[in-house]
Amino acid sequence: MDFKKIIIIIVIVFIFLLGILYFLKQDSSSQTKKTLSPEEQMAMERISPLGTGEGFWDEAISPFREDRAKPYLELLDELKSGKINFVWEVWALRRKCKAEYTPDQCNATIIAYIEAEYESPDKEKVKDLFLSYFRYEEEYRKWEQPTDLSFVELYEKIKAKRRDVLNDKADLIFGMEESQVSFLEGSQNFIKQSANLPAEQRVKQFEDLKKKTYGTYYDSLVSREDKFDHYQMEMSLRDKEYNAISDPKEKEKYLNRIETKYFGKERAANLAEERAKESKFQESISKYESKEKEFLRENASLSASEKEKKLKEIRIQYLGSEEEADAYIRRKNIEEAGK
Repeated sequence: MDFKKIIIIIVIVFIFLLGILYFLKQDSSSQTKKTLSPEEQMAMERISPLGTGEGFWDEAISPFREDRAKPYLELLDELKSGKINFVWEVWALRRKCKAEYTPDQCNATIIAYIEAEYESPDKEKVKDLFLSYFRYEEEYRKWEQPTDLSFVELYEKIKAKRRDVLNDKADLIFGMEESQVSFLEGSQNFIKQSANLPAEQRVKQFEDLKKKTYGTYYDSLVSREDKFDHYQMEMSLRDKEYNAISDPKEKEKYLNRIETKYFGKERAANLAEERAKESKFQESISKYESKEKEFLRENASLSASEKEKKLKEIRIQYLGSEEEADAYIRRKNIEEAGK
């Protein structure tokens, strides 16, 4: 899929998701909606963060852990490294507010907690970070976005708006999201421009681009990415070289080397074994289907029941068991029904 389309899909789907979750949470959430005008509801949905954070943040609500309030400098370091995402943390906190709370009431609850749990000077610094973000949301709600721009152009306007309101805090609050969006766009250009590079060089340059674009967020972002996604991306970068290998044994060695890199020796060996089994099974099917055609051609005068009885025997002979023979027929029936 085109990377620009991926970006647009991510933004359209995710940018609304947390707003919807927050304002529509639980059965009683309709009370919240009554406190907002339709315009306010739409604005709140637009400012929810990019992505849901689902499954990523083991330290959800990390500034306000139950055992201790995270010191400002520690919070700052984790924001700069990408260990935590400020916007996701804010919205994780908001989901803990009572369903009937308005956004302002929920924000006030967060500030009250900071006042109660933090000592100076951390208290003022942490509170300023949250108040700055709340102020940005307020400005963003009022902002009429251009409707005639591409996503990339609009996102540049959004970034400028963030810096206009937040100054240097924009990088702290939105830096990781912006690096991810930049990487998606940069990846698209790289994949097009690097199509004729040798595979090893292409993979290395792709990773270099990732490191450069993500910067200080690189380690945290990569550590949370799925290994299988990494594997698939590398294989897509190696696609031309891999498909050029004609010897099946060499092709398997190539695949095993990459799989070992991502999944370890044992898992790679298991994957190779599964492929060998599947290849052998497909070969058996091919032999059976060839024999089936030959049998039907040479025994056209047999009744349908006699043909089926004999074909079943041949299926079991070639596919190894009655269970596999029956499974083959079920798959064929599903395929025929699909047609």
